[in-house]
Amino acid sequence: MQSSSDVPAPAADSTVISLMQAALDQSASGIIVCEAVRDNRRGIQAARVVLVNRRAEQYLGLSRSELIGQTGDSILVTATSSDLWPNVYKAIETGEPNRYDVFLSIRRSEVAAWFDMCIEPVGDGERVVVSLADITEIRNAKQALMGESILFKALSSTVPEMGVIVTDYFKKILTASGLLPDLLSNTNPDELVGGLLENFVLPEFRQDWRNYLGTALRGEAHFFSDHWAGWRSEVYVGPVYNDVGAVVMILVVFRNVTEQYRQQQALIQSNMALEQSNRSLEQFAYVASHDLQEPLRKIKSFGDLLRTNYGDAIGEEGIGLIQRMQSASERMSTLIQSLLAYARLSSEQRSPSVVHLEDLFNELISDLSVAIQERNGVVRLKPPLPIIPGDEQQLRQLFQNLLTNALKFVPSDRTPIITIGARVVEGPKVPHVAAAADAIYAEVDIQDNGIGIDKENYDKIFGLFNRLHGRKQYEGSGIGLATTKKVVENHKGAITIDSQLDKGTTFHVYLPMKGEGDTIEA
Repeated sequence: MQSSSDVPAPAADSTVISLMQAALDQSASGIIVCEAVRDNRRGIQAARVVLVNRRAEQYLGLSRSELIGQTGDSILVTATSSDLWPNVYKAIETGEPNRYDVFLSIRRSEVAAWFDMCIEPVGDGERVVVSLADITEIRNAKQALMGESILFKALSSTVPEMGVIVTDYFKKILTASGLLPDLLSNTNPDELVGGLLENFVLPEFRQDWRNYLGTALRGEAHFFSDHWAGWRSEVYVGPVYNDVGAVVMILVVFRNVTEQYRQQQALIQSNMALEQSNRSLEQFAYVASHDLQEPLRKIKSFGDLLRTNYGDAIGEEGIGLIQRMQSASERMSTLIQSLLAYARLSSEQRSPSVVHLEDLFNELISDLSVAIQERNGVVRLKPPLPIIPGDEQQLRQLFQNLLTNALKFVPSDRTPIITIGARVVEGPKVPHVAAAADAIYAEVDIQDNGIGIDKENYDKIFGLFNRLHGRKQYEGSGIGLATTKKVVENHKGAITIDSQLDKGTTFHVYLPMKGEGDTIEA
């Protein structure tokens, strides 16, 4: 009696064979039934095909009639393993199944593919069932994954302070290399390969990382900063796609930014301390200026009383001393007023308004007309001048200081000639300003024919109380250009100098023309 597992002999009832063939044709695997071909000594010479299903025909590219009755060697041209048919023979003789991956090349159909091949002995020991599953795409994907893994490993080993983990679609680690954080229970890259990534994540962070990995498999990337046990890292978790756009891997990159973060925090603390110091200094200057004005007013008032009521008693010499005292108090008052004005530049804030520079300069020229006439000066305004956002009061102070200096620092035997012009420049071309690529600035140039400035003093002249000349030569408080620079900084601009001794100076003032909604410090 024949068992149900036996493959029917060719003489079996045709109805049974048809039913078996129909059942086999429904299988998703390719199925080939082979029988042993023996020599006179009962040794196996070959394996002959006695039955195939539809999927096997598709896999091998041959019809059923081209396969039935053929031996394996006549069907297959090459195989990666020389044990291909010996393994079939072994399964027939021992009755033990076998399974392995094999690359098959078919002579007539020119099919070449990788298969997962299972060999299962059946029946009386003369036959085996060979099932085939096409794993070519899986095999190619593995090769691609291996290549990508090697690339990522090389990348992490050459970039300092960086670690890389690559997992397959099922979150199993394919490769790990570089510097890995204490987020993981094991930071030895070699000991991570083959395990599930989420299993190595510390328990308190595991759920978050399940979410990161899950969204990466859905095609979404995460880039974030985090810290664990003193380690601060920038982290990327994202998908890796194959040629058809399917997610096949997850890429995780750690970049250790602990030292950069510490330096950044130290810089922030330093800047905060500096800002606090500046605020304290400005507040002190503001209060001191008010408190110092009152005794100066009394000095002037008492001096006037002495001159009026006791002038005859103290004589001309005494009156001269009083005048010198009052003159000194007036200079001190002027200095305090200038210091107070400088302190105000940082103690208040105002929203910017629209400033027409051409109108502003015309008003300044009118205000300074007496001083210009006294020196027989010439002021040349070259329109058009742009319209900019800014604090008009501060800008008036800025340009008035520059015009006053242009009149003042000219030899007495020379007619002052001042030229005012402007042009539009691109933000990246503005010196000493980190401007956006699309930023636009107004460059306002004020040129004079005065005594000039030595290049060694370009930076010094913008400091508080820095004077390059004695008071007897040129009057001033030493605060004017410091105020000028402060106004420029408040407007997020820049100021530079071109000068030649005894030939003149040009101040280049750069002010942004595009307002960003920022307030202007007043």
